[in-house]
Amino acid sequence: MIKNLKYPFYLLFVLFISSCSNHKEALLLNYGTIAKGVNLHENYDIKIEKNDYLQILLISKDKEANELFTTKFENSQGLVTYSSGVPSKGGFLVDEKGNISIPFIGEINVAGRYRQEIVQEIQTQLEEYVNDPYVQVNLLNFKITVVGEVNNPGTFNVPNERINVFQALSLSGDLTNFSNRKEIHLVREINQERKEYILDMTSKDIFNSEVFFLKQNDIIYVPQKKSKSVLTFNQFVLPFVSVTSLILTAINLIIN
Repeated sequence: MIKNLKYPFYLLFVLFISSCSNHKEALLLNYGTIAKGVNLHENYDIKIEKNDYLQILLISKDKEANELFTTKFENSQGLVTYSSGVPSKGGFLVDEKGNISIPFIGEINVAGRYRQEIVQEIQTQLEEYVNDPYVQVNLLNFKITVVGEVNNPGTFNVPNERINVFQALSLSGDLTNFSNRKEIHLVREINQERKEYILDMTSKDIFNSEVFFLKQNDIIYVPQKKSKSVLTFNQFVLPFVSVTSLILTAINLIIN
């Protein structure tokens, strides 16, 4: 009988080794220390796309001119924190030709251009009508979507227009225990064509990825891990086996 009591211990040992392996796979960035170096994303800036909504702030001594811009986006002033859902529409719409129509200047092409370029052009053209204009351009509809094996999937507004993939996953409640951390899918629309990227969240190389920082309307899909059944087994069966093993150990000690 004592000999037979040894088998549960062997089973417990096998399950313990398996759970350690799964724990290692669940870690992020488990391939060593991140090397120090130049920040490749230091000059990060967004490009404006068609159907974007822009908030254009004009600050000058001409109050009437200022009001021509502020009245356009007065309904969008509530975007101050991260939130779930789609932002309210307002501001200047980028039409299908990539243009916006603004006071004094008229139409200006903005699609596919960096924000700072647009600021410089608007500011330069406004100097003909307004003394010492200061222009600020903000994107009102910067949102990302995270779905799949995360704890809180959904669409999230990003008011400061700067977010990386780790922050996006954090907004969605982090990855579940069943997520495949080595094959995170990111879908991005470029020139009205969708492109898919595969990210390995366990590799330090992700910091050098061209999609480390997200853009408006990016979609992150976290697939399910193939060994989900094994994880489920370890999560629910292993505690039961542990308790059983303790009971058998106690019986073994009593017998001896």
